[in-house]
Amino acid sequence: MTKPGRSSGGQFTKREIVLFVFVMLVATFVTVEGTLFVVKTLVIGNPNNPLTKTGGLSPFQDREMRKGK
Repeated sequence: MTKPGRSSGGQFTKREIVLFVFVMLVATFVTVEGTLFVVKTLVIGNPNNPLTKTGGLSPFQDREMRKGK
């Protein structure tokens, strides 16, 4: 049995192109979701991280907010 599709010159079939685009979209989605998970977990979720402290309250202000003053 012969493989359908490839013409002389090494061009790709429509099926191969669609499969490649689909795989690249899935890989992009997984990369973005993984990056967001890491950022939320390790950077935003960690109060001791200097990146989190930069825009946040000082430790004294944070304690006062928790006490309800």
